[in-house]
Amino acid sequence: MINTSSNDRVHEWEVLLKPGVCWFIWDDDGTLVFSSPCERITSILTENMPVESIFPPDIAFLIHEMYRDGSELLLGAGKKIRLTIPGTDLVWPGSISRLSNGRFSLIWAEKEDVKPETEPESGSILDHIRSERAVRKANEKLNYFNAIVRHDITNLIMGIVGYIDIIDEIVDDEEVRLLLRKSRDLGERIRRVAELTRTYQDLGIRPPGFIEAKSSITKILERYEFSEMVTSDVNVTGLFIYVDRMFDAIIYEIVRNSLQYGGKGVHISFSFRKDPEGLVLIIEDSGPGIEPDLKERIFSRNYADRRGYGLYLAAEILDITGISIRETGTFGEGARFEMIFPPDTYRFGN
Repeated sequence: MINTSSNDRVHEWEVLLKPGVCWFIWDDDGTLVFSSPCERITSILTENMPVESIFPPDIAFLIHEMYRDGSELLLGAGKKIRLTIPGTDLVWPGSISRLSNGRFSLIWAEKEDVKPETEPESGSILDHIRSERAVRKANEKLNYFNAIVRHDITNLIMGIVGYIDIIDEIVDDEEVRLLLRKSRDLGERIRRVAELTRTYQDLGIRPPGFIEAKSSITKILERYEFSEMVTSDVNVTGLFIYVDRMFDAIIYEIVRNSLQYGGKGVHISFSFRKDPEGLVLIIEDSGPGIEPDLKERIFSRNYADRRGYGLYLAAEILDITGISIRETGTFGEGARFEMIFPPDTYRFGN
């Protein structure tokens, strides 16, 4: 414990979450390091502080996850983050920006203490609110546990692949090497499935809501892995849609598929139309398209000819708010995905 004022005593790691202080963080041979030019803070703590030696293990782990997620940002880009202690209402909001390869700036905003809502007198409503809070906390804990398991699986797979590489170097039998290659491929498939859980780990944590379609789509198209790889037209100005907060992951999966099969330079367009079903959000690309007998199978969990579960999970996420998705393109002319939004799940505004 350290003194920060005449009346307060806080743990050292809480000083590292102090609002308004800008930290630089980077990876030093697998260990994240905090550093700050702020003399008042660095006079209390050492200038370079490994995350693992200061933070409790659970918080250190969550900061590692934020660091890995931040690696997807373009140089100079930033995004908002929220450090949430699993199973509690204590939240630290902030923002992380990518300064260079492996180096980031991190600044925290005011700490959020989420106070319970005023409880109504009606017993049935009160029970509903209590159940909702319990489910939310359970989801947060499952989310945290999922991150730990994913981390452990990834590390174990790396160890197994390392041993396979060693064996491959010391054997000459081609049949054995063939088995080793198949084992390595299986290990890579397990790693991809584990990484997929990172993309969808926030599913169900926050309630659905209206989002601006254009900003969500543009954010995905501007990601570094799509930069200069795809061209696009986004004609959905003023459209707001009621979706789960994981909608970005759906757009990401569709764009990733277009690039994978259409190749560098593939063109993707986003538009909408109204029809008796409601509103149809249309995503078209200039790739090879999808064969007629695969149009429904690509959304199935049992579809084998793929590298992940992206489109299956996309359909499941959309279904949370009553939205359906279908593929209506012409094979040889490009893929065309249509999302059908019922009348109460979209609106227009500024």
